[in-house]
Amino acid sequence: MALTTIFGINGVGKDTVANELRIKNTDISVTSMSRVLMYILDITKTYDVSEKVCEDQYKKLESVPQSKMIEIENTDYKKILCEIAKSDKNVLMLSHLISALRHGEQINYLTDRLTPDWYVDANNALIQLVAPFNVISERRKNDQTRNRNVDISEIEYHQSLCTNEWERIKRVKPETINKMFIVENVDLSKATNDIENIMKNKVKILKLDGGDNK
Repeated sequence: MALTTIFGINGVGKDTVANELRIKNTDISVTSMSRVLMYILDITKTYDVSEKVCEDQYKKLESVPQSKMIEIENTDYKKILCEIAKSDKNVLMLSHLISALRHGEQINYLTDRLTPDWYVDANNALIQLVAPFNVISERRKNDQTRNRNVDISEIEYHQSLCTNEWERIKRVKPETINKMFIVENVDLSKATNDIENIMKNKVKILKLDGGDNK
């Protein structure tokens, strides 16, 4: 199984699905882009999501200058992910196609930080988790761990940026299409089973485009 990434905007249910997968498959370890970066920056002791983090730790991560973040992503971050990909571990990475950083009321979409080719190549499968915008908004309202924007127009805009990046990856590296999957997360059990089958190579291609997400 090696390295598999689930991409998705905040509130789409990446953590919930990953937790279900880990319950069903105890050999799976779960991490995320933010957790790996926190580990590199000594904000956390590990990069496994089983270590609890708080809002202040996320704020520390978001306060790091972007010039330093770019340097880390091209060095230590890349090294850790490539090591994971080459190991015999079964690791599920939670990440973003386009990251969104909040500074007060302002949201900064990192549209200049595209998914690098080495990252695409390192993964056995790339999965984009989607859900209807109103569902994502409601999930964000109910999330007690972080203060997140619940505006549906902002959610729709962020998803459109992610969709554009997904299509860019397919254009730039068409040979990867057979390991790229879109899974809709409305029914948790079905989404979990779909992703489990992808990770275990039980499907050649899964076409679940989630409609228009409205």
